This record gives sequence, structure tokens and C-alpha cells, in this order.
Amino acid sequence: MIRSAVLRPALAALALLIATPALAQLSVSSNRDRWYFGGGVGLGFGDVTFVTVAPFAGYRVTDEFSVGVGLQYRYRNDDRFGRDLSTTDVGSTLFARYQLPGPFFVHGEYEYLSYEYYNSRLDKARTGVSSLLAGGGISQPLGSNASFFAMALYNLSYSGYSGPSPYSSPWVVRFGVGIGF
Repeated sequence: MIRSAVLRPALAALALLIATPALAQLSVSSNRDRWYFGGGVGLGFGDVTFVTVAPFAGYRVTDEFSVGVGLQYRYRNDDRFGRDLSTTDVGSTLFARYQLPGPFFVHGEYEYLSYEYYNSRLDKARTGVSSLLAGGGISQPLGSNASFFAMALYNLSYSGYSGPSPYSSPWVVRFGVGIGF
């Protein structure tokens, strides 16, 4: 079940990336210079331990506009209830980003997660969760080919407490590093 839930969005993202270079034929710089990669790693320890790995790849269609794909893996272990409750989430993202003047950008993203959770009887369950995220951020150079980014996104699909959700708030804040090649 996890494979088909993650495979479809990942294949759609791959098709988008394969088609994207055709859009960049008017570009002056080489296609190699237009690719960038990055991601984030998160760690937390205590009553709730978590590990997050989220790599991404992007392609600059123009100097201001880029598209890309990302993968996500999240592991959680919660021992607040007298026993270890561990879950894993896997997913993929499609994103578009537009660079504004200065270090600012706007960002839109579709995310699909195969989300694992415990219900009220502490039985493990899994559901597919789609999210549409929009917002903006800032990107600061860390050298000639790397940059640090921070962004705040609003989950337009957030439905509060109507069902299991990987998010406890409609706001999603991310930090990471991007590397251009």
C-alpha cells in the first residue's frame, strides 16, 4: 500500500522534471547550471523521538521561476503512554518557486504523505494525506554554490480536527540548505 501511494506522485514528479528542460530552451545559461539540490534533516530526542529526512531536486526554468520534486521520510517513537509507539511516514512533493527581488521568494507545493498514526485504542493505522501548501521565504547565499533557506507555508488543505493529520497546525515552517551544480 505504501509503494503505490508514494509511487504515483513520484512518477508524476519525474515526468514533470523530464519535461521541464524543454521549457528552458530560451535560457542563455547551460542546463547543468539550472539544477539545484538540497533538503533537510531533523532530529529530536526525549519522550518523543523523531528523525526526518527530506531531500529535493529543483530545476530553474527561468532565472526567477523553478520547479522541483522532493521525497520525505519521517520516523517517530512516542513513549509517553507506557509503551513505545513508533510510526513512519513516507511521501513526495511537487513544488514551484518564484524568486522575488532580493532574497525573497514565493513557494507553492503539493505534498502527498502515507501517514501512519495510532487511533484512540492505540491500534496502528495508515492513511494517505494530500496537502496544498503556499507561502514564502528567504534565501541567503552560503558561498558560490550553496544557500540557506527559511520558509513559512500555509496548508490550504488543513481541516483542523476532522481526522488524522500529520500537522497539528495549518502553518508549516521549514529551514534547509540548497546546493547548485
